[in-house]
Amino acid sequence: MKSLLFLVFALGCNLILGQKVIFLHHSTGGGVYNEGSVAQWFDTYNSQNSTNYEITERAYPDSPYPWENYPYDYWNLWINGACNNDNSGTECINSIVTKYDVIIFKHCFPGAGIGEDEAENSVSSSYKSMGNYKLQYRALRTLMDSFPNNKFIVWTLAPLHRNATDSASAARAKQFVDWVKYQWLKEDSKSHPNIFVFDFWGYVAETNANPSQGKVNCLKYDYEGSHDGDDSHPNTQANQTVGPIFGQFIVDCIKQTNTRIINKTLDNITVFYNNGCLAIQGLNEIVPQSDLCIYSIDGHLLYKKRIQSSIALPLSEGMYLVSIHNKTFGTQTAKFCVIK
Repeated sequence: MKSLLFLVFALGCNLILGQKVIFLHHSTGGGVYNEGSVAQWFDTYNSQNSTNYEITERAYPDSPYPWENYPYDYWNLWINGACNNDNSGTECINSIVTKYDVIIFKHCFPGAGIGEDEAENSVSSSYKSMGNYKLQYRALRTLMDSFPNNKFIVWTLAPLHRNATDSASAARAKQFVDWVKYQWLKEDSKSHPNIFVFDFWGYVAETNANPSQGKVNCLKYDYEGSHDGDDSHPNTQANQTVGPIFGQFIVDCIKQTNTRIINKTLDNITVFYNNGCLAIQGLNEIVPQSDLCIYSIDGHLLYKKRIQSSIALPLSEGMYLVSIHNKTFGTQTAKFCVIK
């Protein structure tokens, strides 16, 4: 009996310590993965935590399928039968889930170019509208529910450059993002414990209604590759900022320590570090009974404690992540820098 119990325990540990992750993306995701050093982040995390999380990435969908990865395309490939396992660029979800424990997928920035709803919405329409997107996401939600032993991470939309969109379209994109974050996994009153939402929009989109530079609901001004053009690919600074946050989010999902609905930036909270003390303003807006964690930029946990307004914490010069977790509102994460 002891041997059997030990075997079960060992197998259970292996399920957590050894996980295979696939990131399906096009160019925006590639920027975060490569310039954000996500693979290197996992190497460091595994080394420091004695885990064996394997992450790989793939351009998907790819030839012979058109270079498009919007809600319609995932519905078309995985539900409508347009997939084909003879090519990795069109591999069916039934095959992908047998090879990977965690499947992550996202949409390219043109997906944020959402037009007005037509007279009638259709799950089989490739027209980018709120109504069509919602139907496709509901179908994808049901599909992911059918694979309870796998975890799925879905990115919120990538915002467009302010010179590549208009206010109405940008507002619709924000509306859809909010629906995905706050309603998609709740509207049917069912549990979807294997589906998680990574709020990419929340990290790289401008949220200020009247910013000094840039435009609300568009790519942040500081994250534009060019201020004069209209290329919506986030720049290196954006990718290097999001990369380690993305890595930590994946690990949190594997360990079930993250909310499955939203991982958002800190709203109305300011982080200061001075004379060996970390201070956070705006805590009265956070529900009590929250935990505060400080991570190194490579994801190593340095500090964890029930939240306070000011904490004596010696930190060397460098970049860090502060994370506040509450069961009601999930995990909120921000980046701060210590300069001496």
